[in-house]
Amino acid sequence: MNRFMNTKKAIQIGNQFWDVTMDAGLGNIATENMGDGWHRDTVNGKAFVNMSSYSYLGLDSHPVIVKAAADAILANKSLNTSISRIRIHFNILKDAEQALGNLFNAEILTTVSCAAAANASLPLIASGAFTKKIPPLMVFDKNAHFCLNMMKPVCADESEVTTINHNDFSKLEDLCKSNRPIAYVADGVYSTGGKAPVKELLELQDKYGLFLFFDEAHSLSTLGKKGQGLVLEEMGELNDKTLIITSLNKGFGASGGAIFLSKKKASSRRKLVTRFGGPITWSQRINVAGLGGILASTDIHLSEEIDCLQQKLQENISLFDEHVPTSYEGDGLPIRFIPFGSEEDTIAAARKLLNEGFYTSPLFFPIIARGKAGLRIMVRANMKPQEIEKFGGIIKEVKNYE
Repeated sequence: MNRFMNTKKAIQIGNQFWDVTMDAGLGNIATENMGDGWHRDTVNGKAFVNMSSYSYLGLDSHPVIVKAAADAILANKSLNTSISRIRIHFNILKDAEQALGNLFNAEILTTVSCAAAANASLPLIASGAFTKKIPPLMVFDKNAHFCLNMMKPVCADESEVTTINHNDFSKLEDLCKSNRPIAYVADGVYSTGGKAPVKELLELQDKYGLFLFFDEAHSLSTLGKKGQGLVLEEMGELNDKTLIITSLNKGFGASGGAIFLSKKKASSRRKLVTRFGGPITWSQRINVAGLGGILASTDIHLSEEIDCLQQKLQENISLFDEHVPTSYEGDGLPIRFIPFGSEEDTIAAARKLLNEGFYTSPLFFPIIARGKAGLRIMVRANMKPQEIEKFGGIIKEVKNYE
């Protein structure tokens, strides 16, 4: 028991900190959207900036995407087909996946979320369906996102599962030398900061045939030509020994998630995933509004606007690093983690920031390791310089930086 998951322990330890978070007014905040990351609390009327929004490019409220979502509902006269997509789907689903496929030069299957994409694809990889019918050793990076880690027990019913230290390239190569199929499960950009050594992993793939699985939820749109993300920017084109999942409601600014498959074996693998990919087969699909948003966001990614937004994001990341020292300074990624150590200090800092007009997300066990609590910040393209500078001043006060 509890070889890969211990939900009982997580509840016992983590519940008290969730209670403290909620009691401090840092959760379940109902708001009115004011635009550009600003919200108004509908209970006390206080406005604040969301410093923990995943909308890295500010596309979540882009008027073109919002209008396209509304127009799609009116054009299709329904919000959903209310049946498994493998049975019946509106034509707009096919249009959205083809548009994404053309944009990212891959075979795309959309899902209701990035977590659903993980649920659909990881058991198939563990079964050997992508490694010549030989179940691979499933090697998870220790810092892989929770939606990946929660699939370990399911994968372990199909194949052997192990976990290695974060970005432990040497250990992974040692495993590759065993002359058995290996599948490595990691994030491209990690949700609490940092990234995978993609170039080195691709070298292992070339040398040993390593199968690579990446969660690119935090990299899509923010990095790479046309927003293709960290992994595809390094690879150039998705190969048949790599599978990518992602979110379409973070940097991409639309809705749902997606699975990226290589075009080399597109037909057979598309059939495999749609027929045996868990939630893709038996669950709902992205609703019509979300699909309309995907089509509009795809057009933005094909325009010069995406370059402008990415450049603005990089400028704001640099400005943030000037005012708030972190261990990830200078990496060009939009996620920053400000450690406080104790949960109590973290909550106190978050409460002070909210009183000053800045919402931040306190992180604690089981989201991160015990004793490593802190605030997760997401830098956005539509942040104003004065917002970043004011935020930095408050952080310096609460952290007692020199």
